[in-house]
Amino acid sequence: MFNRKTAKKQAKRSVKKHYLLLVTACLFASLLGAAYSSSLSSSSIKNTEKIKEVTESGTNQIGLPSVGDVAARLFGGRLAEGIKIAEQIAKNEEGEITMIGQIELGRQKGVFSQLVNLFSSGQFFVLIYQTILSLVKSEKLTTDLFIVLTATILGFITFFIRYTYRIAFRRIFLESYLYDKVDTSRFLFLFKVKKALKASLTLLTTGLIQFLCDLTVIGAPIAHYSFFMVPYITAENPDIRPSEARMLSVRMMYGHKWEIFRLDLSFILWYLLGHLTLGISDILYANPYRESVYVQYYFHLRELAKQNGASYADLMNDVYLSQKPDYRTVETAYEDVIDIMTDEIDVRDLRHDGLRGFFENVLGIIWKYDKDEDLYNTAIEQEEKIREYRQILDLKQYPDRLYTIPESAHDPRFKHLHYMRHYSLWSILIMFFVFCMTGWIWEVMLHIVEEGVFVNRGFLQGPWLPIYGSGAVLILTLLFRFRNRPFLHALLTVLLCGTVEYFTHWFLELTKGIHWWDYSGYFINLHGRICAEGLLVFMLGGMAIVYVGAPLLDNRLKRIKKQILIPISLILLTLFAVDCVYSYSHPNTGKGITDYDRNTNKTVEIRRI
Repeated sequence: MFNRKTAKKQAKRSVKKHYLLLVTACLFASLLGAAYSSSLSSSSIKNTEKIKEVTESGTNQIGLPSVGDVAARLFGGRLAEGIKIAEQIAKNEEGEITMIGQIELGRQKGVFSQLVNLFSSGQFFVLIYQTILSLVKSEKLTTDLFIVLTATILGFITFFIRYTYRIAFRRIFLESYLYDKVDTSRFLFLFKVKKALKASLTLLTTGLIQFLCDLTVIGAPIAHYSFFMVPYITAENPDIRPSEARMLSVRMMYGHKWEIFRLDLSFILWYLLGHLTLGISDILYANPYRESVYVQYYFHLRELAKQNGASYADLMNDVYLSQKPDYRTVETAYEDVIDIMTDEIDVRDLRHDGLRGFFENVLGIIWKYDKDEDLYNTAIEQEEKIREYRQILDLKQYPDRLYTIPESAHDPRFKHLHYMRHYSLWSILIMFFVFCMTGWIWEVMLHIVEEGVFVNRGFLQGPWLPIYGSGAVLILTLLFRFRNRPFLHALLTVLLCGTVEYFTHWFLELTKGIHWWDYSGYFINLHGRICAEGLLVFMLGGMAIVYVGAPLLDNRLKRIKKQILIPISLILLTLFAVDCVYSYSHPNTGKGITDYDRNTNKTVEIRRI
């Protein structure tokens, strides 16, 4: 007999133990429409401001047009009206700059602005329609193809994103039922076991059958509760056939539909509170709490199905979801980690003192590679592997190696990255120039794509932009101690790069009175010196450099003899120093480099918050 009070107490303990993870899991489920989507819709406030919609027949006083209005016109084959509505929406959005203090939410320039405007105005749909029309030359056929293509795109989003996540976030809750820690990588477990397509197909076919049942009055609630356990069954065993998952769910729910209906009714006060708080209470607590209770109920029915020998009950074969393995089983599966722990090298014994210790331990820089550094890298590798599996060995985390479906192996090329490594002074110097030149190539190519002409970007004459190299080196050195905490490292990367870019712009403007870049009009910018788009690129680029790019490049540089590496470094450093001295008196200026006027892209109306 299922005890609701006991299940709810256990659910509360589970939410408390994994609060941040479970809240985040449900929040993304709401955003993607995978589950609990009403939590966000109830907190939205509709704009009731009236404006004029422009149509071919004239102007009518209506509510604020939306993307749906654009799509509706295109579905009806009225391209001209769709274009005018999209342009009207875009004009209203671009004609206003919102200021939060000194931060400008511009909408005129940049990839962010283009993407925001493209989708928020409905111009994305117009672009698709016009592309099809230019190919087929028939308005009727274009309308038909547009409807099919739009349905396909929405179907793709539903099938490969919503359905996949609907199963993945249930897997997170299933593992939180018994274990003290759930690794965030479990969100990707369907891709690791290569069963995302099959699992999504299970939900797709189940959804189609349920839709047909919803067409009848009495069939809707019966189908809803009959297939209620399909996502949980699939989360436990994504290799199950769709028909088997549905049949198993029907068997499990037989005689229990009224029971789970009463369980739903027991949340009535939470539903009312969510409505009163505009969904805030749902997001912050009620959604993960309800989902945890449903997981308790799933395990209850799972046990009954196995005891009663229900059809296909043996396919719920993930034993270690409901009971922890004994240590001997884990020891066998993780024997390589146990061996490392036995012969573990203490990294603290390899650290030096004094000035050398400061550079090594604080900045991660060494003078040269030697046997001590090889021993350090070995110790770091061992330490990272032990840290990764410590919770599993302590039986506090689900043992993924004991999962019924083997996960795909890691790419051997990334086996020896060891991002907590030290870098030699010469490696740092070469990487500085590599990233300087990479940044220069990036901006030159970007300008060629946007303007169609080659421009030597930057303050200097040579093919390098020092802000990219400086940012990369500062990330590798100043943030060395935070590399084993990726989330914090990402935030600090944004702060560091934003500070460097802002004050570099300020210094050049102060000393030369010229702007080498200007982000005015970009979505979320500060004084035109930094913007959200640039900082996001720096963050993603910085993370890629720290955890992949720099270790791979360092592995290559280690193979180069010192007799070659050191002279190359000194030659590059000399050329760069000469360029800096010359460019300080004769800076690189001209069209596409310094021809920025901050007043060009300002709009008439500015709102301040």
